[in-house]
Amino acid sequence: MPSSKSKASKYDNPRQPGGIRTGTLDRPDGGGGPGDRGCEVAWVDTASGLRFTVAIGRGGDIVDATYHDVNLAYLTPNGLKPASHGAQRGDDWLHAWAGGLLTTCGPETIGRARIEDGKEIPLHGRHSNTPATLVNIVNPDPSSGLDAMSLSMMIQDAGESGPVFEIQRTIRCRSGLPEIHLHDEVENISGTTVAHNWLYHINLGSPLLEQDARLIYRGKAAALPFVDKPMSSAQLNGFKQVPGSNPEHAEGGEDNVFVDLPADGDGRVHVGLINPKRGLGLELVYTRDQLPRFNNWQRFCPPASYVTAIEPFFGSLLGKDNDQSPLARTQLKPGQSKRYDLTIRVLDGKAQTDALKRHDGELVPVAWL
Repeated sequence: MPSSKSKASKYDNPRQPGGIRTGTLDRPDGGGGPGDRGCEVAWVDTASGLRFTVAIGRGGDIVDATYHDVNLAYLTPNGLKPASHGAQRGDDWLHAWAGGLLTTCGPETIGRARIEDGKEIPLHGRHSNTPATLVNIVNPDPSSGLDAMSLSMMIQDAGESGPVFEIQRTIRCRSGLPEIHLHDEVENISGTTVAHNWLYHINLGSPLLEQDARLIYRGKAAALPFVDKPMSSAQLNGFKQVPGSNPEHAEGGEDNVFVDLPADGDGRVHVGLINPKRGLGLELVYTRDQLPRFNNWQRFCPPASYVTAIEPFFGSLLGKDNDQSPLARTQLKPGQSKRYDLTIRVLDGKAQTDALKRHDGELVPVAWL
């Protein structure tokens, strides 16, 4: 007769109630030869209804994500392809971008393609086109009461003549909680001082994103392109209400709203989106010291694109030639590193979405940020 154990022993396989599995996804286009293994991924089931895919082969970013039967993330028509170092010029990044819940931009530059110091700066940097190396997996163990799970990776962004960055990334979850905790440490391991910028591109898609959903943030704000005369308060605050479509976004149109977000008493920022029709929301929590700047990107032109991105960042989206902030000129000395922590939390029910609403407020127009 089997020995008596805790009720957790009902699981003969510890992965039954959730955990992390790894594997490889085939290329979406069916291309590649015998040596092309597609993209290495990790599937994470938090046993809370939240499931997501980590693209180990694409910098450890998060691609598809669902909560029960509701999709959370915007996915592009490109699909998830292996990392491509050829997609690091101009706007080529867009042709390799899978979308997904989390796309990381950096570690040297972020923002639009441009010329800076006589060099070509590609759109959003190299990170998401650099494969990660899997370092460690910790899975829950119900028989011993362990409910934590984690995935640790290392990403090396290197060029023959520099710069060389090493990024240590850990994604942590707890069984039964619909939350993702991300920790990154970005270190300059080259022998020269290098520029550093870092952005989390949180891409929300239908059906979490739909008409009458509301974006949650507040503070001084300005829409791109910056002009000497700021938008009216009504125009600016109108960006926070999600439309069914926006005709101005057709033919590649978009909106970007820069916001100077206030922190709460412990230095944390709370932003996100609430969908009142579904009683769901998504919240980001991070410290203002680590990620002091914020952008909201919008493109509402179905069926081509229906997406908004919540983008906390460090550094500059515009580049040092077009940005008055001293953060636009941030550098890392040899051996210097910066740490970033981000929590992504799914909210279910009125009590949880009301708690996020307390961080909402008016946008106050200014000319420049």
